[in-house]
Amino acid sequence: MNYTSEERPVIQVNTLGGFSLTLGEKNMGDNDNRSRKAWSLLCFLIMNRKKELGIGDLFAAIWPDESQDNPYGALKTLVFRVRKMLEAAGFPAQELLVNRHGTYAWSSESLGCRVDAERFEELCHLVLDPGRPMAGVYAEAMEAVALYRGYFLPKSGDESWVIPISAYYHSLYQKVVCRTATYLTGEKRYEETVDLCRRAADIDPYDEHFYYHLIYASFLEGRQEEALKLYNETTEMFYRDKLITPSESFKELYRVISSRERPALAQLDQIQRELGEAISGQDGAYLCEYAVFKRLFQIEQRGVERSGDSIYLCLLTVSDRQGRMLRPEIQSRAMERLKQSVKCSLRSSDAFSRYSVSQYIILLPTTTYENGERVVRRILGNFNRNYVRKDVAINYSLSPILPG
Repeated sequence: MNYTSEERPVIQVNTLGGFSLTLGEKNMGDNDNRSRKAWSLLCFLIMNRKKELGIGDLFAAIWPDESQDNPYGALKTLVFRVRKMLEAAGFPAQELLVNRHGTYAWSSESLGCRVDAERFEELCHLVLDPGRPMAGVYAEAMEAVALYRGYFLPKSGDESWVIPISAYYHSLYQKVVCRTATYLTGEKRYEETVDLCRRAADIDPYDEHFYYHLIYASFLEGRQEEALKLYNETTEMFYRDKLITPSESFKELYRVISSRERPALAQLDQIQRELGEAISGQDGAYLCEYAVFKRLFQIEQRGVERSGDSIYLCLLTVSDRQGRMLRPEIQSRAMERLKQSVKCSLRSSDAFSRYSVSQYIILLPTTTYENGERVVRRILGNFNRNYVRKDVAINYSLSPILPG
């Protein structure tokens, strides 16, 4: 049947968060157990429907690391399977998947084709145009965010032709979310920032920028305890699950969200109780966030400059016996054991902090290098008594704090 361009029915193709085709009441998706190669070929043809593709292009996309005695025959068989999939779902397979100039192509002559990823990309370019005020493209930003339900073709995510496209679309999504979150926070629409970033973190649970905006907006909304709890949970998740060390800006966020508004007039006993809140209930050495540790270091550095006393920095690093990173589950257990060993080996007035995924840093107010080594040996002795794995090594370095 021939249609004018205005009359043509349109197939809605969704590729973000899953692959599906919808035409009226007809629907098909990649949530069944059919061939991944068939789904991959179908989407490749749709995404490249405006290009002239040769047999070599199709074969390189679908079988990049395989050689076939009869590549045309293998492709012909796969096309046959794709057509059968389309026909089973009620789609006009022979009209859509055509043989043209000795190769195969997706035809839009009888049916239109609307692809979510193409609309998403169009919207993102509008939102990210530096010449357009965010207030003028906010609606487009929210449409783009709603369209991005997940990674491009997640079930074909390891296909060589999918990987760069998926990374490109995800990068656009990250940029749009961050620009929108910055705009909403600047407008004091904190609840909307929180909702936006929670949805984004559901899609990508290890993107630091989403958590930064989420935590900061929660703090500005007046939910400080919730912001602090989420900050601690997020940093622990990065360390435990992905061996990711948070950036300096994320570590500094702790200093911002841990500050409190002070009353104009307060009593000294009230202030003293408040000052003691942060460390009440802690046994052993003082474990603090890196932003706090940094301030303590700067205070000690000033004292060294004035008095000339010796204070040492100690860096403890967890690795295997060859100095390589451990597997995540072993790394997590070893770092937890080392933390407990440091806490019980130092005085309650000593401070330490997690510096990276595999390191703790300690302030040692000791007068000599030898005294510092004795303290470290005590830590290592406690660690070795409590942790029996022989493939884990703790290396350390000691250095005096130099005047600023």
